Amino acid sequence: SYSYYNSAMATKVKVTQKELKKPDKFLEFIDRSTNYLAESYKLIVYFVGAIIALILIFFLINSYQNKNTSKANIIYKEGITAKTSGDFDTALTKFGILQKDYSGQKVSDLSLYYTGSIYYNREDYDNSLTYVSKFLNTGPKDPNMIDAAYSLISLSYLNKGEYQLAIDFSNRISNPDSPYINNAQMTKGLALEKLGKHDEATEIYNKILTTMYPGTFQPQ
Repeated sequence: SYSYYNSAMATKVKVTQKELKKPDKFLEFIDRSTNYLAESYKLIVYFVGAIIALILIFFLINSYQNKNTSKANIIYKEGITAKTSGDFDTALTKFGILQKDYSGQKVSDLSLYYTGSIYYNREDYDNSLTYVSKFLNTGPKDPNMIDAAYSLISLSYLNKGEYQLAIDFSNRISNPDSPYINNAQMTKGLALEKLGKHDEATEIYNKILTTMYPGTFQPQ
């Protein structure tokens, strides 16, 4: 053991080897605190790193999606341009690429309708019905595009000689302000004529003409 003199009391104080080895409470607290902060710092670093990684992944995915959307829009415009100019083969090729490689994008869904319209112009009514029905199955929100699809389906059935189906799909266009309402009613009138219902067909034609020429047309 060791000893020293207390200068104030002039008494001899003994300190044993065991007491010297006892940990200082303050130093022990500092040591524990330092270890805790070190561990907490590691957790914070890991957490921040994970957040940064998630943000990076989000931006990479978003960038990829935007890039894909941009490419899809270019192909769609090329397809529409080809269709408008009468180059149906090129238009079908462009629309086919959209449906294969960019499925689920809005322009890919729209290309289904325009593919159907090309087949209708080529008098391939079965393919027209297939593609326009696929378009409707994508759940379009634009009411005008929905009415356009119903109009094309009713015309396809009319040309196939399936007159009741032509009437049924014409009836799905019920909004009087729809730009396709007169086409639908005309298709319905033609189908009724084919079914021998001439009076009903005439009534529809009169309504169409009255709407088109208000105040001037007098029903016969």
